[in-house]
Amino acid sequence: MKSPADMKIIQIDITNACPKRCSNCTRFCGHHKEPFFMDFETFKQAVDSMKGFKGIVGIMGGEPTIHPEFERFVEYYRDNWGYDDFSTASYQPQSSFVNHILANVYNVNYSNQRGLWTSVTPRYYRHFELIQDTFGYQLVNDHTHSSMHETLMVTRKELGVPDDEWIKMRDSCWIQNLWSASITPKGAFFCEVAAAMDATLDGPGGWKIEPGWWKRKPADFGEQLNWCEMCSACLPMPSRDANEETDDVSPIWHEKLKAIDSPKLKKGLVEKFDPKAYHAEEHKIINEETPYLDDQEKRLGGARRVLHPHQIVGVLWLTEHIDDNQAARAVVDLKMANRLGFVVSAKEAHKLLADTAGIPFISASGRGGQQVLADLRAQSQALDWILLMRDMVPTDKFFKLLENCVFNPGCVYWRSAANGDGRSGLAKTQFFNVRAASLKAGGDLFNVEATYPRRKIVQVGSENPVSYDFGPTRSFYRKAIKRLIWAGKRVERKIASRV
Repeated sequence: MKSPADMKIIQIDITNACPKRCSNCTRFCGHHKEPFFMDFETFKQAVDSMKGFKGIVGIMGGEPTIHPEFERFVEYYRDNWGYDDFSTASYQPQSSFVNHILANVYNVNYSNQRGLWTSVTPRYYRHFELIQDTFGYQLVNDHTHSSMHETLMVTRKELGVPDDEWIKMRDSCWIQNLWSASITPKGAFFCEVAAAMDATLDGPGGWKIEPGWWKRKPADFGEQLNWCEMCSACLPMPSRDANEETDDVSPIWHEKLKAIDSPKLKKGLVEKFDPKAYHAEEHKIINEETPYLDDQEKRLGGARRVLHPHQIVGVLWLTEHIDDNQAARAVVDLKMANRLGFVVSAKEAHKLLADTAGIPFISASGRGGQQVLADLRAQSQALDWILLMRDMVPTDKFFKLLENCVFNPGCVYWRSAANGDGRSGLAKTQFFNVRAASLKAGGDLFNVEATYPRRKIVQVGSENPVSYDFGPTRSFYRKAIKRLIWAGKRVERKIASRV
């Protein structure tokens, strides 16, 4: 066995609530009538108690991101544990987010001493910026691919394992030696599974959460070792696909689950393990960190969709630098592609273009960018991404990039038009999220990048200009564009007559 001081990770389990009910879960999710949610004061004690520890302090569940105070917890954790260098944060667009994560996990030369274990829920998406700014180490697994979990809820006495064999096996347990000690609302534990068993079976609790608790040696583990008697992790045991959501339990465990009125037991998601039919030689003892997945890239399956932009509001910002033909064509192109939500401009002529096309218009005449952005957010009810297109129409390739990559909502992504028409540096696309920390105090639509730190201003290449000649366009396009141009010129004549 290991002293927690010699472990590379110690977990803070902030909840055992989870949207999943994986087979043979190490946190026994699904068996709790009322899952726990750690309170803030206990969390502070847990973080403060780890001062001096050389390894990673992880935040785990259950699913930690669903804790109602997750943001508050992580902000305290950032201020009081580990350090920031942002070298592992996801700022660039990621076409394979799991590979980005795995590159950090297997980088043995780096750790900012902060770790997160998560199944990547919609709450992860909501907290994406904070998570990337905080955790240098993330272990993600949405369990949508086949993932084999070892049977845990069998006692060694039911299998007839004698004391002399048992002590050697127990002291070599892969979970205690390769993984984590743990802190729960009930105290600190030498092993994460012991902590989960205590929470599930209403045990006596752990050690007091105080500075240096983790320096205990195996000789000091005392009564906590009784939990090993309830656990079969160190034995050669069968495994089951996590997606079956069924636990294998021995007769003793079956009775204990009945006693706590386990919801999972009542739903029939428990299968009795027959000790008499057990043959140790048919199974192997686990001695590796991740025995349940053959291909680590399968840690993300269905959750990939959770991380892609949920909503994109397309906004065409027309300025005095674009002529009538270009403006009309931009409106028609974006409307035809169903990518245009609003037109923003200070020109009356552009308002008529928008009105004629049936696109909501937001006036910038005599108004600052903060007012216009606030108006845009109110009218669009935007809760996610805004694509601001200044005097240009992005290519289909760029739109596909937005739809198929993972973006950090704390960043502003920009792309300029690489062209020779005199508008280079003016025609520009910006992609940003209204939930960005940099926009909490507002933001200027006409100078979005002003409130972002440099590391969160990300250039995404450049674009070839959209061709605005009318030769190859269909008759519908030509007529629609001519109608919009004519309408714009009519407004200009009216304005000129007033002057």
